[in-house]
Amino acid sequence: MTKIFVGNFNFAIDENKLREFFSKIGEVVSVKIMTESNGGKSRGFGFIEYATEEEAKRAIAELDGANFDGRVIKVSEDKGNVAQANNAVSIKKSQYTRSSQPNNSTRVNNNLNRSNSFSQQYARQQAQAAMGYFRAQPLDLGIKKKRRQDPFVEDPSLKIDYKNPKVLRRFMSERGKVLSRRVTGLTATNQRLLTIAIRRAQQLALLPIVNK
Repeated sequence: MTKIFVGNFNFAIDENKLREFFSKIGEVVSVKIMTESNGGKSRGFGFIEYATEEEAKRAIAELDGANFDGRVIKVSEDKGNVAQANNAVSIKKSQYTRSSQPNNSTRVNNNLNRSNSFSQQYARQQAQAAMGYFRAQPLDLGIKKKRRQDPFVEDPSLKIDYKNPKVLRRFMSERGKVLSRRVTGLTATNQRLLTIAIRRAQQLALLPIVNK
C-alpha cells in the first residue's frame, strides 16, 4: 500500500500545494485531486502516492486530523475505490435532503391548513358575491318611466308635411334645429322624414331659421 486518500482540504488547494505539504513525510510519486466533471472545480479530496509503503503509513499516522490551510484533513488508506468517496458525498446529500423535507405529520398539518384556508376563502368570496348581488339591484319604487311614443304612429291621421309648420314646430329647438330622437321619440324613418320637411319649410320661409 503506497497510495493514500486525502479528504476535506480547501477547494483552493492545487496539486502543487498538496505535493509540497505531503512531501515532508517522504518522496511523493504522484498527486491527483478529484474535480467536478462540468467545470473542473476541486471536490476537496484526492490521492497521494508515495515511493514506499512505510512512507504512506507514516503519512496516515502523522497527518490524519492535521490542520492544512485552515481545515482539518482526513488521511486514510486508499482502497483503490474512488466510488467510496463519491458514495460518501452522495450519502451526505441524501441525509441533508431527508432532514430538509417535512415529515408525514408536517405534511398532513400543511394540507389541513391549506384546506381550511381555501374553505374560508371560498366562503368569503361567496359572501362578497351575495352582497355584491344585492348592491347591484336598482331601487324599485314601483314607478316606471313611460317611454315616449311616436305621435305619427299613435295617430295615423297626423302627417309629416312641410306645409304644416304648426306640427313641425313641436319638434324644433329655439335655434331652429331638429330635436334628437331621444327627445322626439320618433322612429328612425319618421325622424328622417321630419328633418327633410323642416328644412324644406325653412327654405320656403314657412319656419324661421335662427342662428345664434
